[in-house]
Amino acid sequence: MVIPKIGFLFDVDGTLTYYRGNDSIVDLLIINDLEAIRKRKHPIGLITGRSVNWVRQIFFEHINQSLKEYIQIFGEFGLVVWHNGKKRKGRINSDTRKALTEIKKKIIDRICFDRDLETIVSYEAPQKRALWIEPKEIMLTFRTMPTFGLTIDVYQALIEPIIADYSDLLRLESNPYAADILPINANKKKGAETAIKKLDPEKKVKKWYAFGDSTSDRKMEEAKGSTVDFYLIPRGDTSKAHYIIQNLLIGRE
Repeated sequence: MVIPKIGFLFDVDGTLTYYRGNDSIVDLLIINDLEAIRKRKHPIGLITGRSVNWVRQIFFEHINQSLKEYIQIFGEFGLVVWHNGKKRKGRINSDTRKALTEIKKKIIDRICFDRDLETIVSYEAPQKRALWIEPKEIMLTFRTMPTFGLTIDVYQALIEPIIADYSDLLRLESNPYAADILPINANKKKGAETAIKKLDPEKKVKKWYAFGDSTSDRKMEEAKGSTVDFYLIPRGDTSKAHYIIQNLLIGRE
């Protein structure tokens, strides 16, 4: 039986990884699945809120060189694209860029004053109570530290009044692990459209399969001009993702 050409779009955190505290842990069984997809020459795009640099430094540490060269990353909701050594940033207008700079300062000042915190910018969780900011090239990410009482509820209560003044340019996207601030028109739907256009310029793919662990990920199935089936993975249940991938590779939906 000939399996029609298919393509795969993946969220990363909680879909291809599981959580230990606020750390995203790579499941090696999933890495084997990605390698099986590569060997069948089906395109793979990672559409993630994480930065391109995080994917390369953390996730890519667990894969071989062939897979590193094959997978394309659409980081920060597709705002930054990377493939095989080449990076391209999406354009954002000057007002949005200015708003991101202003709101970052206001949020840091507000949270640090309210909670008497210092700021730590890192991919790794601080070992002490601090305002933990994840490095990004365009969007802003404040990661939670529940052990120290810095939960998403605390962040939202402090951030929402500030971001309200920028609601025409920026939006807040939150989950139990992070509060993301990004351009209002950046979402997983547009990320999927960017990915599909770049991964399949000749439009040979008959159907795309998208995987994610949140309702914001579900927007990938709304990508215009392509057929995208979405699978909602229970957050961190990589065995569920593995099972579905294996069935798709043998032609079972």
